[in-house]
Amino acid sequence: MLPRRLRRMRILVVPRPIKVIWFVLFVLAVYTNVVGWFAAQDLGDARWVQFPLIQLGFTIGFIADDLRHFWIRGVAHALHFEDVIDGTCPDAEREICEASIWRWYAKQGSPWWISRKRERPQVRFVDAWRRMEAYQRAMKVEASRRRKNHRM
Repeated sequence: MLPRRLRRMRILVVPRPIKVIWFVLFVLAVYTNVVGWFAAQDLGDARWVQFPLIQLGFTIGFIADDLRHFWIRGVAHALHFEDVIDGTCPDAEREICEASIWRWYAKQGSPWWISRKRERPQVRFVDAWRRMEAYQRAMKVEASRRRKNHRM
């Protein structure tokens, strides 16, 4: 297995609290279905199963939509990062922000994944290292700007 610093960037990153919320929602929906099933059997009325099934469908759709959102966000960030390091994206250190990531993602055609076979330019190690350091500085500035905006 490759060391962590040499592996590809993870695309699907979901925070742990979101995973816990999804799990609780799913467990509650399944529990409601089980209770509704037994209620329908005891009462002899199939309508008691319909509401829990609707709730289960909504829960699964909600989780799938969130997964799609996190996946697209991860693809956009990975694409922008790789293209800035390679020099194919013209963003400089001062221009790198969340809005520029989404502009570049839209300009690339909003892909669902990053093809491993796409053509990459030959980049000198020193140039890529400088771009990566500039990218990290820009992301630190962006994170501090976000923290300042969210304080009350």
